[in-house]
Amino acid sequence: MNNLPTPQDYLDDLHAIGIARLFLPHIDPRERAAGIRRARQELGRLRGELSLQRDSAVERAEARSPESIRRATAAYSLLLLLHEQLVEEVGDLERSLSAGKPMPYSFDFGRYIFGDAASGDWFIGGQSEIDEWRRIQQFKSRLDALREQSQPAREQLSGVRSELAALTTQHAKRQTKIESRQQPGTIRLQIALLVLAGATSGIIGWQYWNAARDLSAVALALCAACGLLIPIAILNWKNPRTRKLAQQRKLERQIQQVRAQGNQQRQSFQPLDLQIKALEVHYNRMLDGWESARLIKKRLDGFIEEAQPLRERVDAIRSELETQRHQRETMLKKQERREKRGAFARRMLLHIMLVLASGAVGFYFDSMDEADYAAVMYGLGGFCILLVPLAYIDWKNRSAKLESNLRQVETRMLQLQTEGKQIMKRYHPLELQIKTLIAQYKRTRAGITVPTESQPLN
Repeated sequence: MNNLPTPQDYLDDLHAIGIARLFLPHIDPRERAAGIRRARQELGRLRGELSLQRDSAVERAEARSPESIRRATAAYSLLLLLHEQLVEEVGDLERSLSAGKPMPYSFDFGRYIFGDAASGDWFIGGQSEIDEWRRIQQFKSRLDALREQSQPAREQLSGVRSELAALTTQHAKRQTKIESRQQPGTIRLQIALLVLAGATSGIIGWQYWNAARDLSAVALALCAACGLLIPIAILNWKNPRTRKLAQQRKLERQIQQVRAQGNQQRQSFQPLDLQIKALEVHYNRMLDGWESARLIKKRLDGFIEEAQPLRERVDAIRSELETQRHQRETMLKKQERREKRGAFARRMLLHIMLVLASGAVGFYFDSMDEADYAAVMYGLGGFCILLVPLAYIDWKNRSAKLESNLRQVETRMLQLQTEGKQIMKRYHPLELQIKTLIAQYKRTRAGITVPTESQPLN
């Protein structure tokens, strides 16, 4: 296991190919052509080895979740991204030479691959980038230690907030119930119900006094009870509900105690929390200032977010336009069939044939002394004769309706095309910018840089 090549070994192999030297202007054309062929062979070999190592890393991953697989294969994925960029650079060089164009600009890429296997963050750069990365990691370790130190206080404060929210909700529900009982409408409803129940009981007791004395006595007793409950209900409504109000005051004291406890914990936790927030801001600035690919990714995400609604609208317009185009073709075929020579005559001939057939069948039944059947067939023939002008009117109406629908479809297609052109005027620059930023992000993420004069290519 220890003899397996590391990501740094593969990066050294990519440097050993000498792709960057192929872009030097003073190299002999034959030497450059041989170097291009050798570079393609070596890149093809390394592509297979890197893919094999990435697949092996997936198999060695302890958990098969997407995040664990990403962390396990992050280093090899970054090397494959660098490999992809190098293949494109060699292809650009070869195409420029074959077309007689000026050679592309020379480039260089990082000598070291470094990062954190636990988080899956890997980078390609030089010694200065490694030193800066280590400094950032030391700062991150300090920030993580403060976060771990503040975790118990955060949990306590979160528990106090949850308890306070529960007590506040309970207090609000009880207060709403107390206020609703103290509304005049509540006692009015209670009195109305008692009066209704008493009146009903009294009527029943009076009606059944001679027939069922027992039922009548119970009903009259219920009527009297309802009459006695009315003043009791009024007194109960006017006097405060001592038990519920006492519970509410106890709940308010609990809320005050919990709120005081939360304020005390917040005051003790606030300095540490402010320190952590300040360190987080500084840490994010360090990352933004060090990793230029991070800034490019932010810009790229912003353009993608801006272009997404336009892209969705363009797709919706294309889908609707395809549907309208299909409807238009169907209507045109139908109109073409209706405008063919003899189409109307064939339809009229069908009605005439129905008239003749009905008349012939009616004549046959008449000759067979079947007057009822003959009358039915003659009536059917007359009905078919009446259908001839109606068929002509229907033919004209259907033609006009078909032309109207066709004009509506064509108008809608024109509207969609106009809207699509207007949206594409806004979307096309965004799409070009997105493609440019994607290419720039890949080069920057792969560690490809343009060397200065003080950094000669080796």
